[in-house]
Order: sequence, then C-alpha cells, then structure tokens
Amino acid sequence: MKQKLKIFATSKWFDLLGVVLVISIAIASGYLATRLDKFVDWGPWTALVPFGLISVINVGISMLSTRFTGKLSKLGNYLGIINAVLSGVIDYILGNKAAIITYPVTFLIYLGAIYVWNKSTDKPNTMSKAKLYTVLTAIAILSFVFSYATNYIGYHGKMSTLAYITTIAFAFSLMGNGLNTFKLTTQWPFWLLYNIVQLTKAVVQGNFANVGKYIFYIINSVGALFVWKDSEK
Repeated sequence: MKQKLKIFATSKWFDLLGVVLVISIAIASGYLATRLDKFVDWGPWTALVPFGLISVINVGISMLSTRFTGKLSKLGNYLGIINAVLSGVIDYILGNKAAIITYPVTFLIYLGAIYVWNKSTDKPNTMSKAKLYTVLTAIAILSFVFSYATNYIGYHGKMSTLAYITTIAFAFSLMGNGLNTFKLTTQWPFWLLYNIVQLTKAVVQGNFANVGKYIFYIINSVGALFVWKDSEK
C-alpha cells in the first residue's frame, strides 16, 4: 500500500487525473458555467465574469502546486504564490471576509519558502527531535492565535459556523506552510488535517469544484508523506 501511495503522489499521470477530476466534477455540477453575479452584485459587469471557470483554473493551479511540492520540486512554491492570490479573492467572494487579511500572509510565507528551498539540497531538511518539537509548538501556537484573531476581525466578531471552520482550516494551512518553509516532512500530517477541514468547508460553501479536489488531496498528502520520509534517508 505504501508503494502504491508513493506512486500516486509522484506519477505525472495522476497529476493529469487530478486536473481532469475537478474539471469533470465542475462541469457535471454546472459550477463551471457559474457567473460572478450569483455571489455578489457589484454591477451589471459581474454577469460577464466567468467565476466558475476562474475557480476551476485556480483549483488546477492549486493541485499542481501541491503535487510538485509532494515531489520535492521548487515549482510547487511558485505555483503556490499564484494560488494564494486567486484563492484569497475567491474565498472572499464566497463569504470568507477574513481572506483580505489571511491570504497576504500565506503569500509572504510562500516567498520565504522559495528563499529557503533555493538554498537547500534536493532532500527534506531534518532537525533533532528537541528542535523540531520547539519549532512545531511555536508554529502551532502562532498559527491558531493568528488565525482566530484575523478571522474574528474579518468577521467583525460574528463567528458563524463557516467562520470557525475557516479559522481551523487557516490555522492548519499556516502550520503546513510554515513547516514547508523550513522544508520539513512534518508538514504532511497537517496538510492531511487541513484537507479534511477544507473538504468540510467546500461542502458548506457549495464550492463543488473543491470537493473533488480535497478528496484527491487527502490521498495525495499521505503519499507525499511517504515520499518525503523515504527521501530523508
């Protein structure tokens, strides 16, 4: 099973399968043809913006970013920056009012990851257990405190179910991205948790293009964990 999951995480054919999967789901659900005016009324021009198409393209970029990162490719971080910008705009339109604060932070973290990865070897970085525990604890505390604070501000203190789901998802995202900045294998269990939370959020928001994506990601995060673990040796 481990070997099969590693093949899943590294195969170019599964890169293609992931993109085809989300596009197929979007077309089948009718989401691909969705226009911006379904979610916001900023004027007549919103009826001309292909929001569904933009969302699906962003899903493809996000998926490729994750796939390349799982293969220890630096390209994953560059695609991650593009995805951070598009996801921030899309999430804000879909109701995540804190996105205007949270996603710029993700953008900056990716810049840090690009800097560190360009200076490292092709293998994951390793730390002693004591140092890793300290780094992990610090990142976890900062992530949850910052996520709650920014979402509380973004939602003007009105913490709905979606707001709490968004808070938890963003905290796990910060942890995963923070550990990715140091190029640490430990990031992958947190990406697994993040993907589970995001799958829940996608269902709540009705963002059907993301439902298929996060099911795919859950499997991919386990495979990538095995790839990174074996690459440490």
